[in-house]
Amino acid sequence: MSDIYPTQVCLNEQEQDAFRLLADELAGYDPVAETESFVMAAQLLSARLPERIRRAALNFRRNGDSAGGMLLRNLPVDPLPPTPDHADYGLGIRLPAARVFSLASALVGEQFGFQPELAGQIIQDILPVKGFEDTQQSISSRALLELHCETVFTEYRADVIGLLCLRPDPERFARTVLAPTAVLLPLLDARTLEILSELRFSTTVDGSFLRGSGLSDPIVIGPVRVLDGDPRRPRIRCDFAETRGLDDEAQAALDKLYAVASDAVIDTRLEAGDLLFIDNHDSFHGRSSFRYHGDGQDRWLLRTFITKDLSRSRVHRPGDGRIVDTDYAVGANVMVLTS
Repeated sequence: MSDIYPTQVCLNEQEQDAFRLLADELAGYDPVAETESFVMAAQLLSARLPERIRRAALNFRRNGDSAGGMLLRNLPVDPLPPTPDHADYGLGIRLPAARVFSLASALVGEQFGFQPELAGQIIQDILPVKGFEDTQQSISSRALLELHCETVFTEYRADVIGLLCLRPDPERFARTVLAPTAVLLPLLDARTLEILSELRFSTTVDGSFLRGSGLSDPIVIGPVRVLDGDPRRPRIRCDFAETRGLDDEAQAALDKLYAVASDAVIDTRLEAGDLLFIDNHDSFHGRSSFRYHGDGQDRWLLRTFITKDLSRSRVHRPGDGRIVDTDYAVGANVMVLTS
């Protein structure tokens, strides 16, 4: 367990009021039917947020954080309906809290979506769903959600993941954990780091993307590097539930990475109004298990994907919109398509 923690900014009453007033100005935009107009309005309005909030978010956008994330606390998220029993309803994106979420996200980058995830909505509901309790998906509950970077199977994955807590689990069992590279990589020997930087790994397309694309067979992507870029601050690309070494030595290196990452976790309990921005290249994240009730009071988060360079995915965004739409079963990076 690491003894460092994400930079935290706790909003005061005046800052909460500023978010509420600006969020009200977004109420005239439909975030689903008018996604581009909605995001543009949020970006323009975000310039009027309190300077303390803007400075902290912009610093995180530029420099990251040694803990791999930044936490804005005490954001206004009321009023809330009961927690839905399925994420596919897309209820959260219509709430006032989603407008607050987009105002804060605009300070970090460009919101975007993936077509298989709730038809590409830029804000998704993260909540427990009956029948998925033990899966390695965001809608699980009983299972420990393994340390991972988000959507490692695609070159167009988010730079930053935003998680806004609307309602914690009643027992307060759930913990969101981070494992930042600043802590874990110095614990690895040079040879292990060298292997992790080589094209000796594969990963699979997330189950939610398969389900949303109407696919059932697993899709294996590779070869990929787990570490890439400047050796002094490499970018990570790994989901421990999905990524595998292509040979024994590579798998051994991955196992060492998992061991040190597990020892380096930073434990965070998200309460209502807490927004955690996670650097998707600088930190793994995961979640502890918790109890599913199905009574409308279950844990409920909103999630958004944020990129600092929307143009990277232009070829796969029809009409230059904000939704990445591609066939994950084809392409030169598909290694195996098994039945």
